[in-house]
Amino acid sequence: MWKYSSRSDFSEYIIAFLAIALTAAVCFPLSHVLGTFSIGLILLMVVALLALFLGRWPLMFAAILNVLVWDYFFQEPLFTFTMEEVEDLFANFADLLVGVVLVVLITRIRKSQTILQNSQERLTILYNFLESMNNAKSIAEVVDITADGIKTHFGKEAVIYLKAKNSQRLAYSPYGNTKLHTAKGFSQAGTLFFESGAGKQSDFKTGPDGISFFPMLNPRDTIGVIGIILNAGLKADEDKMILLKSFITIIASSLGREIKIEEEIEKGFLVHSEKLFQAVLSSVSHELRTPISIISSAVDNLKHTRTSSEPEKRKQICLDLESASNRLNNLVENILDMSRIESGLLKLNLQYCDIADLVGLVAKDLRDELGGHKLNIRMPENLSMIKADISLMRQVLVNVLRNAIMYTPVGTAVEISAINDPENMVSVIIKDNGPGVAEENLEHLFEKFYRVPGSKSGGTGLGLAISRAFVEAHGGLIRASNDPAGGLEIKMIYKTGK
Repeated sequence: MWKYSSRSDFSEYIIAFLAIALTAAVCFPLSHVLGTFSIGLILLMVVALLALFLGRWPLMFAAILNVLVWDYFFQEPLFTFTMEEVEDLFANFADLLVGVVLVVLITRIRKSQTILQNSQERLTILYNFLESMNNAKSIAEVVDITADGIKTHFGKEAVIYLKAKNSQRLAYSPYGNTKLHTAKGFSQAGTLFFESGAGKQSDFKTGPDGISFFPMLNPRDTIGVIGIILNAGLKADEDKMILLKSFITIIASSLGREIKIEEEIEKGFLVHSEKLFQAVLSSVSHELRTPISIISSAVDNLKHTRTSSEPEKRKQICLDLESASNRLNNLVENILDMSRIESGLLKLNLQYCDIADLVGLVAKDLRDELGGHKLNIRMPENLSMIKADISLMRQVLVNVLRNAIMYTPVGTAVEISAINDPENMVSVIIKDNGPGVAEENLEHLFEKFYRVPGSKSGGTGLGLAISRAFVEAHGGLIRASNDPAGGLEIKMIYKTGK
């Protein structure tokens, strides 16, 4: 596509000369037929046609040559520039004026067309760049897109310095092309950053290494500085500099957005961490208080002289100590299990597992904790085996059963059963005969440190959360529901080993 330029090639002057000369040569033998004014119009039309192809000055040359040729070869007296009639003078002046006006108008139209075309190209480039920035999900992605955009459209590399967190200075950790990072350059960038923050108007500064630094401005403050190596040709190209500054505006806006998002995430994380810490502290301290009190009381009783002469009392104290020790051990195991889950260090030792045998082991483990509860076990003979980490699955059943025993009235039964589900699945169901849980609280049962409002104290609130993590690590599913006949039902679904 033709682009406007104030400069013209010498060949355009040759084309203008040949066009006028050829037209005159064709019209000269026919001058007595066409007439002087008709030939003048024909020459003027040739100038109009040349306006579609030639630059400003070759076209001006054609307009002047047109008048001279018409006067010299076609107006009486021929072969002289003498004009006998005043009408000829006005005719030549009008012809020249029309040509000049045509040149000016065509030049303006071409210039406007070029400006419009360049603007459209810039808008397309900026739109595509902005769209890419809008799709960025982190500061690193914004920096990568910035590097690609600067290199694609300006052929240059870029280095970026961002404002340090909770500070009014630049962080000494560059993004982008770190090869452009130097102590002198950073000092220059820091000066520009300070001046921009102080409200001083500064377009850009060129450092001793030839890197030009531009401030990245947000509506509220300066978020950083970007450094680019600019050659003299780029600095002199006004359109390119406008495009570059538009790029920097988009970059600053995108980085400001991602910095704000990270700050909000960090703020939310800190708030969540503080709440989590308080929950852990409250839960663990409350859970530790009971066994510590039991141990302290038992030690005092053991010190008493009467205890040594009463074997039954000494035996009961030992049982209390064992119970408190087990309670402390369960607390520590739950905390360690949750730490393994949170750290991503949980690894499965998969092997084929008979659920009926596993339930029997768990029932034996909890025999002393059942108290006044009755444990009913119903297992079908043809129950499929599952491939699982036996130790983790054992812990799942222990946690769920212990939860059922803790929160259901003494004297009620807890039932554990299993069935073969379609599509190679096995479901293990633990059901109690307690009051159940309100529907709006069911989905929260497997959250860390969650306690059902109004439930009795006890436990860390980690048991069911750990159970869900262990079950899901096996590709299974655990869910809670209220049984229509009464009580809470926990259902665990596993894939069989087939």
